[in-house]
Amino acid sequence: MVVCNKNTKKLIFARFIKSPEMRVFFYRLIVVVVFFLMLSHVAIAQVIPPNNIDPDLADKWADSVYQSLSLEERVGQLIFIRANHSGQDYIENVGKYIQKYNLGGVVFFAGDPIKQAIQTNAWGALPKTPLFISIDAEWGLGMRLSNAIKYPLQMTLGAVDTDLIYKMGKEIGLQCRRMGIHLNFAPVVDVNNNPANPVIGMRSFGDNPDEVAKKGNAYMKGLQDEGVIASAKHFPGHGDTDTDSHLTLPILHKSKKELRATELVPFKHLIDNGVASIMVAHLSVPAYDKQKKRPATLSRKVITKQLKEKMGFSELIITDGLDMKGVAAYFKKEEIALEAFKAGNDILLIPEDIPASVTSIINAIESGKIEASRLEESCKKILRYKYLTGVWKRKIVDTANLLADLNKYEYRQTRKALFSDAVTIVKNEGNLLPISYPDTLNAAVLIIGTDKESSFEKPFEHILPVKVYSLSHNASVNERQAVLSNLESSNLVIIAVVNSNILANKQFGISNSDVQFIERIAQNKHTILDLFASPYSLDLFSNTQQFNAIIVSYQDNPTVQNISAEIILGMLGANGQLPVTAGGFATGTGITTVKSRITYANPAELGIDITYLKKVDSIALAGIAEKAYPGCQIIAAKDGYVFYDKSFGYHTYDSVRQVRSSDVYDLASLTKILATTPAVMKMVDEGRVDINGKLSDYLLYLKGTNKEMLEFKEIMAHQSGLYPWIPYYQNTLFETTWDTTIYKSIISEKFSVRVAQNMYITEDYKYGIYQEIIDSEVGEKTYAYSDLGFYFLKEMIEHLTNQPYNKFLYTEFYDPMGLNHLKFRPRKYFALDDVVPTERDMVFRHQLLNGDVHDQGAAMLGGISGHAGLFGNAYDVAVFMQMYLNGGTY
Repeated sequence: MVVCNKNTKKLIFARFIKSPEMRVFFYRLIVVVVFFLMLSHVAIAQVIPPNNIDPDLADKWADSVYQSLSLEERVGQLIFIRANHSGQDYIENVGKYIQKYNLGGVVFFAGDPIKQAIQTNAWGALPKTPLFISIDAEWGLGMRLSNAIKYPLQMTLGAVDTDLIYKMGKEIGLQCRRMGIHLNFAPVVDVNNNPANPVIGMRSFGDNPDEVAKKGNAYMKGLQDEGVIASAKHFPGHGDTDTDSHLTLPILHKSKKELRATELVPFKHLIDNGVASIMVAHLSVPAYDKQKKRPATLSRKVITKQLKEKMGFSELIITDGLDMKGVAAYFKKEEIALEAFKAGNDILLIPEDIPASVTSIINAIESGKIEASRLEESCKKILRYKYLTGVWKRKIVDTANLLADLNKYEYRQTRKALFSDAVTIVKNEGNLLPISYPDTLNAAVLIIGTDKESSFEKPFEHILPVKVYSLSHNASVNERQAVLSNLESSNLVIIAVVNSNILANKQFGISNSDVQFIERIAQNKHTILDLFASPYSLDLFSNTQQFNAIIVSYQDNPTVQNISAEIILGMLGANGQLPVTAGGFATGTGITTVKSRITYANPAELGIDITYLKKVDSIALAGIAEKAYPGCQIIAAKDGYVFYDKSFGYHTYDSVRQVRSSDVYDLASLTKILATTPAVMKMVDEGRVDINGKLSDYLLYLKGTNKEMLEFKEIMAHQSGLYPWIPYYQNTLFETTWDTTIYKSIISEKFSVRVAQNMYITEDYKYGIYQEIIDSEVGEKTYAYSDLGFYFLKEMIEHLTNQPYNKFLYTEFYDPMGLNHLKFRPRKYFALDDVVPTERDMVFRHQLLNGDVHDQGAAMLGGISGHAGLFGNAYDVAVFMQMYLNGGTY
């Protein structure tokens, strides 16, 4: 025995502390402590809900509750029970087991929000310890609940930016909290590098580990920033398997090096960023555990050694469903939960036999096979999260306004924005997309997968008149042959493949005969292929190069169909990037396009108060009630988006024919700015007209008249001194009838110009009208609105272009812009029922004017003039005005 005095002890201790070995030891100890403190802080920070709960209080609460529980109640905390089978009633014994064993949580499957809320409240009151409510809602509550938002599948999200995914995650978090849900088994962070994967596929963000990591992290952070626990799944990675763990036990044939390079990348990224839970898959992973038929869920080597110790994950570890065949087929019911607990899992998800599961774990602890500290670790971890997420408060879910709260406008808009940003153009030969110059096309739309009207075809109505053909997936040879015959005259075929599914083993619902038929068309026609299906469906085609343009729209629903068609037409831009390699196109492929046409948006998107729009409705209806007009169209747009487009009333006061958006009205003096003005502007741009010059420089017959000095700017600014108008028709009437030397009721070679129904005038009469204008006086050059100069501008345009005025406008403006409803002489282009009557003329023509211009001077010129004569609908007028706002481009 060695005895030292006090000073000697201090000296020895000081030398010991200062030794190199101890310095290394202490440095390492500090690093370890700091590491675990950081890890703990990150995890807590991510799951603290908005009220900023103190994590120290969570530990104290967990300790206190744990001490109050019996062994059976502590074991019960590990188990989450199944609430129901999808779409079925809630299981009868659930409440009994929750109360008897003090179960930790319940897992809800497909059902109704109101019923689930009521059941949540009922079950939540039963156990001694507050109950975790969980759900598997990878693409939002709509995945499981009726009347709730279905956001895009994760592979669709793989094509979009992370900011939108984070926003989606926050919204799903808010919806979960509104439903009293504390834990969402999402996101899937499996790297889907096997196109034939039967269970992951569209549930994955893609085949690039880094992109999956970033997008999975954005989703996770969104959920956890709203206080909802996210669960990264399915560890160590279910993306490269060819069997379904719901049915059997898949084997992941990867080396440790390969797993680290691919499968583990997203999990490691989410662990580093504070994911609160990880779900383990029912997979055999020989690289970690060579025991045959031993799923990762039950493997200590996978969970404790790899996930906990090597990857440093200390938060909640959750099994995949313990009733799945991937595990249930190889172990007895009473063994599964025990083996999963021994392996290192904290939460044992939906074991088939609750009593046997609880008993087997109790027996193992009481016999010493499992240390009590192991139970304490998992139970306290679960309790701690129950405090952090507010489970301990036992909040009642209020069913009042529940459905409205789950379907807020902003949620629907985020969903739409995600679908819109995802649409991916992978091929665009010759910049075919977006479609320009629709006047050069004789296009057809072929929809494969349904024989019913679809949302895809609707956007074409305003811009590109198309013939639409529809075929079901099982269409007969004769039906397909009939379509081929009808397509003979088309120079562009737009093929939309709809009614798909997410199953690779069923070719995503696209038959071989569909593929062969599509390829046959592409061999003979310019073809745009639009796949409303998994991007892997590109692999079904033998040669994607035969298509002129290819779009992947990912999912099939009315919203996506409409969006994708609008992208084809340039009403929206394309931004998506391919999340997987398929069809010869690499991951990340995506050709961007820009919005070049007006499209529709909700007023709220543009910051417009809908209250004002209700006032517009009121004014429109009041005008009809006061008989100021029988009906009308009203359209309003901002920043290239139409936010209000309504039709009111009828064509006439007899209330027979309702006004539709496609009906055309006499646009009267709008002809000046929709026809004459742009024509003059174009000729100025082309150097054919000097805007600072005089009209007589181009119409020489004005030389020597009082119109010789009229300048273009004066005429177009209505400061020329010209009369406002001249009533030419008055000289062609007797007191009660027309002058029959000027008008005839029957068309003939001499009387060939239509003025109205059964009323024709000679073509030469126009010279008399022009002479009246020439002979008219010119007054003071101050502002006074006048039609007269625009008569001459129309004549000048025809002289300079050597073609009829209306044909020039169609060729240069209306047809290239897809404005199919801007026409002179509308009877030639529209059914009479589609033309709104202008008035009952009791002075000049003595009839209801329907399809004939109201302006008397334009009518006497055959319906075409520079000041009046144009017919159109509100939409086409709005497009033309948008062209002006764009600085002359569209």
